[in-house]
Amino acid sequence: MYLNQNKTTFLGRRIGLNEEQRKRARAKKMKSGVGHACSWFRRRGWIFCLLLAAVGMTLWHFRFYVQRFNPLEFRYLQIVEIDGNRMLTWEDIMQGAQVETGMPMSELNADSVKASLLQIPLIHSVEVEKRFPSFLKIHVQEATPVASVIEEGKATVYTERGLVLPMALTLALHLPIVAPESMDKIATVTEFLSTMRKNAPLLYGKVSQVAWDDADSAMEVFFSDAAYRTLFPSSGWNESQFRLYDSLRKGFSGDLRCAGEVDLRFDGFAYIRDFDKRCLNG
Repeated sequence: MYLNQNKTTFLGRRIGLNEEQRKRARAKKMKSGVGHACSWFRRRGWIFCLLLAAVGMTLWHFRFYVQRFNPLEFRYLQIVEIDGNRMLTWEDIMQGAQVETGMPMSELNADSVKASLLQIPLIHSVEVEKRFPSFLKIHVQEATPVASVIEEGKATVYTERGLVLPMALTLALHLPIVAPESMDKIATVTEFLSTMRKNAPLLYGKVSQVAWDDADSAMEVFFSDAAYRTLFPSSGWNESQFRLYDSLRKGFSGDLRCAGEVDLRFDGFAYIRDFDKRCLNG
C-alpha cells in the first residue's frame, strides 16, 4: 500500500492513502454543506431571519400582555358531575361550591371548592377533581346524625363533625345524648361516636349517654344495658378498644354487674373499679 511520507499525525503516525481520501471527502462534504447553507440564506434565509427578528421585537414590545397570557382563559367549565348526594340537590351543591357552567377554568380551584362545600352541615366529606379540558367532578358524602343534646326541652342534633343538623325531636331521642356541660368538646364527642359507629355499630346502638370527663381526661359513656360508666381514651380510638369491651361484657358479665366503673383508657387493658359489696355478698 502506498504511504505519503510527508503526512503524519500529531503523534507521528503515518496517514495512509485511504485515510487521506476519507479526510478529503469529509472536508469536501462539509464545504458543500456550508455552501448550500449560504446559498439558501442568500435566497430565502434572510427573509426568515427578518421575520424572526420582527416577531421578537413585537413580543418584547408587548411583553406585559404576554406575561399575563393564560391559555386556561380560553377554556370554560361545561360539564359538572355530582354523585353521592341524597338530601342535597344538584342546585344546592352548585350554589355551595360557588361554581357555575360557563365560568373560566382558570378561576376554578379544586381546594377552594372543597372548602366551600365543607361549610355545609349536611356534607361530611367531599372530593373535587378537575379534568381536561372543561370537566369538574364532585363526590360528596353526606353527613348523618350521631348525637343529640337536649337542654331546656329543646333537642339539637349534631353530625360527625360536630355541626348542627336540622332534625325532628323524635329522631333526636333515638340518638346518644351528649351532656350539655360537654358542649365545648362537642366536636371530639361526635368524632368518638362516629368512630364507634363505624367500627362497632352494635355497641354504638347501645350508647345511652356520653360526656367529656375533665377529671380523667376521658370519654365517659353510659350504655343502656349497663349500670356502670365506661371510660374511653380522649383520642386515638380504634376497633380493638371496642372489641375489648365487648369481650369483657360477654366474658365477665357477673363481675360487671357489680362494677361501678370500667376503665379502657389504656390500650389492651381493662380495669374494673368500685365494686358494690352488697352485690358481691348476694
